[in-house]
Amino acid sequence: MITAPLLLMTVILPLASLLLAFRSRWQESYRYSLPLLPLPAILASLIAEPHNWLELPWLLIGGVWGLDALRQTFLLLTSLLWATAGIFVVGYMNTRKLRAFCVFWALTLTGNLGLIISVDLASFYSFFALMTFAAYGLVVHHGTDEANRAGRVYLAMAVAGEMALLTGLLMAAQQADSMLLTELPGAIADSERSGLIIAFLVSGFGVKAGLPFLHFWLPLAHPVAPTPASAVLSGAMIKAGLLGWLVTLPFGELSLPTWGNTLVFLGATGALGGAILGLKEVRPKTILAYSSISQMGLITLMVGAAMANTAQAAMLLSVIALYALHHGLAKGCLFLSTAVALPEERRSRWLVWLLIGLPGLSLAGLPFTSGAAAKFAMKDALKPEQYEFAMAEYLPLIMTAGAVATMLLIWRFLWALRQNVQTGHNHRFKWLGWVAATGCSLLAFWFLPGALSEAGQLWFVLTASEGWTLIWPILLATAIAAAWWTARGRNGAGEG
Repeated sequence: MITAPLLLMTVILPLASLLLAFRSRWQESYRYSLPLLPLPAILASLIAEPHNWLELPWLLIGGVWGLDALRQTFLLLTSLLWATAGIFVVGYMNTRKLRAFCVFWALTLTGNLGLIISVDLASFYSFFALMTFAAYGLVVHHGTDEANRAGRVYLAMAVAGEMALLTGLLMAAQQADSMLLTELPGAIADSERSGLIIAFLVSGFGVKAGLPFLHFWLPLAHPVAPTPASAVLSGAMIKAGLLGWLVTLPFGELSLPTWGNTLVFLGATGALGGAILGLKEVRPKTILAYSSISQMGLITLMVGAAMANTAQAAMLLSVIALYALHHGLAKGCLFLSTAVALPEERRSRWLVWLLIGLPGLSLAGLPFTSGAAAKFAMKDALKPEQYEFAMAEYLPLIMTAGAVATMLLIWRFLWALRQNVQTGHNHRFKWLGWVAATGCSLLAFWFLPGALSEAGQLWFVLTASEGWTLIWPILLATAIAAAWWTARGRNGAGEG
């Protein structure tokens, strides 16, 4: 069967690439190998048979790997983004500290892919920890004072998050008397200490997912890391925290309105607070980091709603996966665009700006984009009449405000990028990686498994017939941005 070899190669190939680090003269070969390392994962996400578990009794205390519909979507997002960013690396990185960068890249990739396919707790936590601590090497790669400070904050929060995460997982495993992740949700629901276990898991995974008050590493790490590392940090790695929530928390087991209210409140805080803080920034990658916090806040709304209502949990989990796929691909190519130089020919620049701007407009929900499909799905899943918890009545207002905030952040990003953009020649691999990432976000999304399900096609049709509900927040944010720009030009103000 094809599933077992692909799952094994998903982890073995990036680990085997470490052999190229043993000789300095192989570092150029190592650089060119990076785009190839996620290929088994891409194939597995596209053709592997779901729910066909691979048992590895010799691994740790007995490993179980496999894919279901949820993991398949997350594996596809993660592997595509790492592959396109890996192409970008070939044209982006110079030879300075190249070997160290490739080693940390391969280790972080191994952890990121491995945790997605892990069904047993020991494998999942081992890969999660590998991803977390290997990424430190990407954050501090440049070795500047700013990078080292960001690395210290990242490492401190990572250690705290891992402690909370391990505590929650072990408590849940003890209650379940099983090391399988599939057994944990039901055991947590039946536990007398369910509230404590959920608190540990929400906070432990929340560090990685950029949950408000646990997000501080994000706007520090993204600007200082090499651009392709920033792309995978924001587009793929923070989704690992989200996946952790989805595979361990007791969705569909029992309704927890208190936790639903809490997560909806935190999601609203992240969606709006992240946008407000981002609007005050001037560096493009920092603005995108706060945008990620804002978008993860909107996803947290759905996580909270799923916690509050068992009847809606299954549908919400599929919508969350769709939204994560859309956001990861769009955000990844936006990060890569910050290192793309404009062509010298002025006639060609409009096309580059169009390719930069379209993923941003997709994040804001422009009709006929992946963002429109994701946002319509979210709006349909979060109708207040379907829920009874206290924060439910505010869901439409929060989503609308979040849409306006997202578009304001995109305009702020484009304005900041315009101030920092360079003109000149792009290395062909840098150009190819960025175009490939953008193509995945704008075009390939519609052909990916899960994106064009029967429900997905319905959302796409709704985009055409009810697009005004998505267009007016974009227009309002554009009018606000234009007014700010006009006032700034009239007053001759500096940065504001």
